Amino acid sequence: MANSKTYQRPNIVRRFIVALMLLAGLGIDEYRAAPTWAARNYGDSSPFSKLVHLIIWAIKTFLVTIPNGLTNVTFEKTTAQISYWLSAENPLHNHPWDNQPNAPLPTEADVVVIGAGFTGSACAYHWSKQSTGKMVVLEMNEAASGASGRNEGVVVMGRFFSYVKKMMSLNLSTTREDLSAPQRSAMAKKFARAYVAAAYRNADMIEQTIQNEGFEVEYARNGWVQGDFASQPGYLAESVQESANEGFNDWIEIEGTQAEDLTGMPTGNDVVVGYSQKAATWHPAKWVWALLSKAVSSDSVSFFSRTRVWKVTDEGDHYAIQTTRGVIHAKYVINATESYTAKLHPEFHSKLSAIQTHAAFAEGGPDAMKQDMGMGGPNSWFGKHPSGVIMGTGATHVPPNQAGVIKQSRFLTSFCISEIQNIFGNSRMHVTREWSCTAGFTDDEFPIIGLIDDKRQYIIAGMCGSGSGVHFNGARHVINKILNLDEPDDYPEEFFSPTRVLDPTNHCWPTID
Repeated sequence: MANSKTYQRPNIVRRFIVALMLLAGLGIDEYRAAPTWAARNYGDSSPFSKLVHLIIWAIKTFLVTIPNGLTNVTFEKTTAQISYWLSAENPLHNHPWDNQPNAPLPTEADVVVIGAGFTGSACAYHWSKQSTGKMVVLEMNEAASGASGRNEGVVVMGRFFSYVKKMMSLNLSTTREDLSAPQRSAMAKKFARAYVAAAYRNADMIEQTIQNEGFEVEYARNGWVQGDFASQPGYLAESVQESANEGFNDWIEIEGTQAEDLTGMPTGNDVVVGYSQKAATWHPAKWVWALLSKAVSSDSVSFFSRTRVWKVTDEGDHYAIQTTRGVIHAKYVINATESYTAKLHPEFHSKLSAIQTHAAFAEGGPDAMKQDMGMGGPNSWFGKHPSGVIMGTGATHVPPNQAGVIKQSRFLTSFCISEIQNIFGNSRMHVTREWSCTAGFTDDEFPIIGLIDDKRQYIIAGMCGSGSGVHFNGARHVINKILNLDEPDDYPEEFFSPTRVLDPTNHCWPTID
């Protein structure tokens, strides 16, 4: 779709029409997100001041920002709920039932993996390379149908050091009240070092695997630019320096002119932004399908889509995995269930929260926006693709039974578009897809990777929207544990064990120097 160069600001009547339509379409999730928005943008203000700021922002957004942004923007009469990524052809669609409608479900396996997204497919891939034993991967819908196929499409280098440290410090103030403030800070630094080191290795492993296997997943390692730190003066420079001091050199500060060269964003000479140099873009669903296809081509991995697991029972020397198609007995279980975990394991109900974000795809978009480059700010993200722009925003707690439920939000789509138009200038767009994505969040926003029962049942979860920065190396770690392979341990128990969130009092915390 060609961009239109004409732009005429809407009149006051049109502004009120747009505002009323958006207000009428707001749902409970948008109202739930309001406190999160206020806390993020006005965190140091009093509750009353936050409310005043929020009201002023809402008036400006509904009557000015969004109506301006929606000029030259149209919407499909009924936008598709299938994500941009999942609209591609899935080579494992309804596997194996399309070709073998009467295929029997195995009754026994060495390992059962529950979930076929980033993590489940990575477990299958690593297993197929290391073992001749039998692994069965079970998925309640289709491979990559959850968060792995509904995200931004960026291979992140994990979260940068300062952010991990900050979130862990906040959590330690309640989980480790026995520690002094300096001790909590020292421990938070240890957690951040462990996380970032593992994430760096994860990113390099993904790139090497794509190259070695020849996977066609639209991979390009050009980095990821995050702008607009105006609400946190000095934080960008401090976070970059702190990362450098710890030996993590991916997260750097760049000037606006360099950011414009990389992204097309006309930021200006006096602006500085954050830049993750080694982040990459890819087609996340194709990555899952490639890993899983490679794994099932071996004799050691079987995959069954549309097979829901509804209970896992410990029967001593094995687990009974009860599914909608029968029972499988396995020595090991790997829960690759992320935001769906609490449905299967109630003990995670308040420990691993489902956080919903919103995304959309529009044909057209700014000509200046560069392809194969991750872009975003504190309130939205976006990226250019051959036929249009993918964008997203939001962070709303939803009940466990709402994990994975697709909810469209015309307000959030319109907000994202207004952000893009404000940065790049007005451009022609036609919105064809709107969907939601649910990620699993721990309270400290730090992953859990390890045993949940001190026996043989593992979990990889709590990746907090950064699953591409954790899953592949995390899966390698768990497969190595099961096979007792002697490889580098990037996920030590004192940092990543699920007991940290399930039973912090009895967790074996790292020592403080």
